[in-house]
Amino acid sequence: MNVVIYLALLLVCCLYASARGGTPERLAVAILVAAIVASHFVPPAGPVRFQQMEPGLLMVDAGMFLSTMLLSLKAQRYWTIWLSAVYLNIVLTHLLMLTPSLMPWSYAVANAAWNWPVPLLIAIGAARHRQRIARYGADPAWS
Repeated sequence: MNVVIYLALLLVCCLYASARGGTPERLAVAILVAAIVASHFVPPAGPVRFQQMEPGLLMVDAGMFLSTMLLSLKAQRYWTIWLSAVYLNIVLTHLLMLTPSLMPWSYAVANAAWNWPVPLLIAIGAARHRQRIARYGADPAWS
């Protein structure tokens, strides 16, 4: 049931950001969709996913972190910094699996949990973009 709720949230937030957001919000949606597609093509590291560190997913998430970091350096938006921080936590979650005492279920749960704020941050960014346009008449996207 959690997967269905997350996918519905993801769909609603991405559609809203694509329709109402500025260029940085739309670019963040494109980055997120690219990562989702790439994640589906990454083979599992073992017979059961998240029983050991997933190097393929680590590479996808590291790419997401670098992409969102570049976005946050160029865009005049604060939410992009938060988005980069979330992806940094996801990358660190992967690296924590290198410790022998971490249980595989905690790796899977932490990896999934850190993904929940991502669509919300993008949607909040789109909503704030709309508020700034209504208040100031314009909202420059890039610094």
